Amino acid sequence: MAVVVIVLAVVAVALLVLLLITRRRLSAQRRLTAAAEERSVQQAAELALTADARDAADRARAEAEERTATTSARIEELEAESAAARAAAATAAAERDQARHDADTATAARAEAEERLAGFEARAAEAAAAQAGALAAVEQATATAPAAAGELDAQVLWALEKSRSERTWRHSVAVGPDGSPFAETHDPLHEALQIELDAAREEVGAVVELDADLPPAVSAAGAVLTLRAAQELLAEVVRRSESTVLHVHADGADLVVDVESRDEDGNRVEPGPLPTPPSAAIETTATGVRIRNVVTPG
Repeated sequence: MAVVVIVLAVVAVALLVLLLITRRRLSAQRRLTAAAEERSVQQAAELALTADARDAADRARAEAEERTATTSARIEELEAESAAARAAAATAAAERDQARHDADTATAARAEAEERLAGFEARAAEAAAAQAGALAAVEQATATAPAAAGELDAQVLWALEKSRSERTWRHSVAVGPDGSPFAETHDPLHEALQIELDAAREEVGAVVELDADLPPAVSAAGAVLTLRAAQELLAEVVRRSESTVLHVHADGADLVVDVESRDEDGNRVEPGPLPTPPSAAIETTATGVRIRNVVTPG
């Protein structure tokens, strides 16, 4: 009995020890499980943080790539604008240079036109003085000499006028060729009038045209007066006009010389009256002169 008690006691102690060991193991196991769960939670949190960081990195990378693309597009746009600005600057510089060239050309052309106008006016003044002398000579010859002598004087004056007209042709129209503009013409008055208009066109730059319907029988005195009157009318009006037409036609025994002028706006430019003394040979009109009794019967 005592042995049984002892055995039971030993068993009980063994069971108690086993129970304590089991409890300790269970406690250790619970601690390990809790630590494992804690580590699992920590790893899950770390994994979540890693995923968030990866997502943030992806978003940052996408934003950086978008900003890079935007910046590249802006750079290309700025480069295109810069190229356009450089092209516009080059065009502006070329236009400025062309404008300067045009201004220089216009200045030179204006100076040349002024010089030619001064030369034309000087020649016109010379022609006017010669005209006054010719008129005085014709009137004196008509008043003091027989008809034949007066006609002879007019022939001399007409020959001198043709010589002066030929010189004008050489210097202002044809510029130094050989020959004479009167060598083959059948109408020297028409040729002399055309030379005056061509010289005026060359020297002043205006448009000057001739509308002449001349009879075949114009006296030498009539030719001199017609040419001189045309010279004076042109000298007075071409510098104020853009275009001028000189009309010369017969009216019975008279020759009528008229000018029709327009300015650059198309307005009519009226010529001034010729400074001629009272004479039965010539009559001033609103647009020119009438030269009396110079067309001889054919």
